[in-house]
Amino acid sequence: MVTLKEITKKTLFPILKLDVLEHQKDQVAPNSISISEAYFEDKAWFRGIYNDDVPVGFVMLSLDTDKKEYWVWRYMIDKNHQGKGYGKDAMELVKKVIKEKFPDAMEFFLSYVPKEKDGADGFYRKLGFVDTGKMEDGEKIMRFGFA
Repeated sequence: MVTLKEITKKTLFPILKLDVLEHQKDQVAPNSISISEAYFEDKAWFRGIYNDDVPVGFVMLSLDTDKKEYWVWRYMIDKNHQGKGYGKDAMELVKKVIKEKFPDAMEFFLSYVPKEKDGADGFYRKLGFVDTGKMEDGEKIMRFGFA
C-alpha cells in the first residue's frame, strides 16, 4: 500500500539515498536539494513516498494559499521502484491531499523537462494532466483539473 509519510530525522537518510535512472537526472533535483529548499520556503509541503514501510520516492508541493495556486514542485520514484505503479498511486494521494487541504481547489499544476525520448509527459497524461501550452524556465507546464 502506497502512503505519503512525513520525513523525520529517523527517515531522512533513506529518502536521501533514493535516486532516479541516469537518463532522468536532468529532470528532477536530488532529494537532498529539494529538502534543503523546502526548509527555506514556507509554501513547501514534502513527504516520502512509501510502499508499506519501504521508501520508494519523494514528492514536494508548493501550496500558495494567497494566490490559490497549487503545484507539484518535485516528484520522483526511485530507479529500483519504477514501473510498479507507485508513481500513479502516489499521485492519486497527492490529488487527495490538495482537495482535503483546499476543498475549493479547481486545479493544480506541474512542470517537466521536455525530452524527445523517455520524457515524463506520457506518464502525466495517463494520470489526467493536460499540456497548457505554456513553458517556464525551459519546462512545459501541465494542468490537472478537478471535476
